[in-house]
Amino acid sequence: MKKFVYLCGMIFLSMNMMAQIDLNDRNWDTVFFDDFTEIGRYWGEDWLSKPVEKWMGFPGFGVTDGPGWYQVYQYSNCHFCPSEGQMKLVSEYDFANIIQTHQYNLPGCMHNIFPSSDSLFYFSGEIDVFKDFMQFQYGYFEIRCKLPKHHGAHSGFWLQNANSNPPDTFYEEIDIVEFSWSASDTAAHWLPVINPESYSTYLGDPRYYSTAISHNLHGQYVDYETDVYAMVYPHIPNEKEDINGWHIYACEWMPDHVYLYLDGNLVNSYYDKTHIPKHHLTLKTNYGIDRYYKNNGIVWMGSDNMIIDYIKVYQLQWQCDTDEIITNQSELNHFDYAVKKSVSIIPSNGEITIENTDKVTFRVTDSFEINGPFQVKNGAEFTVIRQDCPIENKNKVNQ
Repeated sequence: MKKFVYLCGMIFLSMNMMAQIDLNDRNWDTVFFDDFTEIGRYWGEDWLSKPVEKWMGFPGFGVTDGPGWYQVYQYSNCHFCPSEGQMKLVSEYDFANIIQTHQYNLPGCMHNIFPSSDSLFYFSGEIDVFKDFMQFQYGYFEIRCKLPKHHGAHSGFWLQNANSNPPDTFYEEIDIVEFSWSASDTAAHWLPVINPESYSTYLGDPRYYSTAISHNLHGQYVDYETDVYAMVYPHIPNEKEDINGWHIYACEWMPDHVYLYLDGNLVNSYYDKTHIPKHHLTLKTNYGIDRYYKNNGIVWMGSDNMIIDYIKVYQLQWQCDTDEIITNQSELNHFDYAVKKSVSIIPSNGEITIENTDKVTFRVTDSFEINGPFQVKNGAEFTVIRQDCPIENKNKVNQ
């Protein structure tokens, strides 16, 4: 059969799309969403949110982030505020010396093991998606939030190994946004400088934040000299704005790329498939105190919030072994949108048409073909994306 294509309107043929996901792209499913408006939620004694055990109120590996940090995480510092439609993670100075006297709570998995109190001065908040509720392998992750802005403030929205207690033999992490406003000296920031040319620009500036990708399959601890493969320090573009305002931070994590966004704009991309995380990860957001703040003689003795408006996750539907053939208009109208191995539009009786109000996106791993009369009407949007599939065609587990 002679190949014949009649296209009018808007057509995109793409290997990868770098804009934030289009909600009209029916290949995506909303798999997780919380706008914190649900009434009646509370924390149970097991540190899990109730009545639905969606969130856990502490990191999976303890109640602090590790040696050298200044806070102890407590579920009581994670406030459900349904009347405001917000989650507030609170960090507050321990004026009552509760930490020194070990009078704070611990999750059951920690039993009576208390961290050393010598360098702990704050109670703080972290929420992780409970791994028995949902874990994530690839997808689009978005948060709208206000980050706290004071010396020592350290907040983030990130993905980390799903099994972190005990640690996995491999280690993977994607920092979608991580803000640490240090003092002005060069020893203050907790991360090594992968792009030193920008270092003097962002130090002490409350409009900068970092993103990173960590991947280590050779041991449970990350060597930042070899295992951190991408890091940038994007800047809030409007000089009148800063981290403390409402912003949307997002990430598209796929087998062949990681895209990072600020307020709908692409700020970083990464394509080295060798080092892109591959396993199921846990979604986390936290507000702690940077380990270097006290070393610089700055003692913050206050209380502040990381305010979260919503968190949402979309994932692609995968049918990577499927070769799909569309032979008539009805099959197009009832197409099961998912990532296919191939899609062929081969009309067998008359023309197949995408109407002027339609937005159609096909995602394929191998090939896309049009062979026969096919029309995209003026005003329609028609997109074809070449997409890598995960090794295992699994998006989510334990729902």
